[in-house]
Amino acid sequence: MDKIPASIVIISFNAARTIQQCIESALKITDDIIVVDSGSTDNTQQIVKQLGATLIQEKWHGYSENKTIGNNAAKYDWILSLDSDEVLSEELIQSVRKINFDISAAYVLKRLNYFGNKPIHFGAFKNDWVLRIFNKNYSFWDNAVVHEIIVHNQSLPIIQLKGNLQHYTSENFNSFSEKQKKYAQLMADKYFAQGKKVTFIKCYFSPIFNFVQNYFFLGGFLDGINGFRLAIVYAKYTYHKYNFLKSKY
Repeated sequence: MDKIPASIVIISFNAARTIQQCIESALKITDDIIVVDSGSTDNTQQIVKQLGATLIQEKWHGYSENKTIGNNAAKYDWILSLDSDEVLSEELIQSVRKINFDISAAYVLKRLNYFGNKPIHFGAFKNDWVLRIFNKNYSFWDNAVVHEIIVHNQSLPIIQLKGNLQHYTSENFNSFSEKQKKYAQLMADKYFAQGKKVTFIKCYFSPIFNFVQNYFFLGGFLDGINGFRLAIVYAKYTYHKYNFLKSKY
C-alpha cells in the first residue's frame, strides 16, 4: 500500500512497554517516523533504531517544545502527532489513507483509552477527541507546559476521522494516579504563571464535583470498578492541582 505524504512524530521517555506497537502501526502509512527521546534508560532507543525510525536524542524541554523539535525535523509538511503509548487502529489507518492532503484542514482522532487491556468508554474519557493531524506551515503546538494544544486559524476546517487512536495510558491505576499527580503539579505551575489564584471552594469542593461529574453525569459507573477508580483518580488530580497552586502563594 502506498505511503501517505505525512510524517509521524512521537515523543518518548522510557517507553519500551508500548513504543514498538506505536511505531509498527505508524509504519503502515508513512516512510518518515521521527522519535524525539529525552534520555530513556530502558531499551526504548534500541527499539526505535531496530524499527528504522529516525531517533533524535534531546533533553526534556517540555511537551510542546519537544514535539516541535520533531516537527521541524520531519520530511513532510503534514504531521501526525503521536504519544509513545498510542497505537493507530486498522480502521483509523484506513481513514488516514483517504485524507486529501492537497486541501487545507486539520483532523481530530477519537482516542480510546485503556488500562491494561481494558478499554474505558465513559467518564472523563467519554469524548476524548484530539487534534493530531495538521500542516506544520499553518498550525503549531502552543507553549503550554502540560495539556498542550494545536494553535490554528479558526477558519480552518476540522474534520473527524473514523477509527480509534488506542491509548495504552498505564498498566494499572497506581501508575496512572502518579502520572496525574505530576500533571497536577505542572498545571499548578501553569496557573501560577498566569496569575491565577485559588479559593477554598476550588480546593475542597471542585474535587467532589469532578467525581460526581465523571462518575454519574458522564456515565463512569458504566465502566464498572474501573470507572469508579478513574473518577477517584481525577478527583484527586483536581485536589492536588488546586492545593499545589495554593502552596505557591
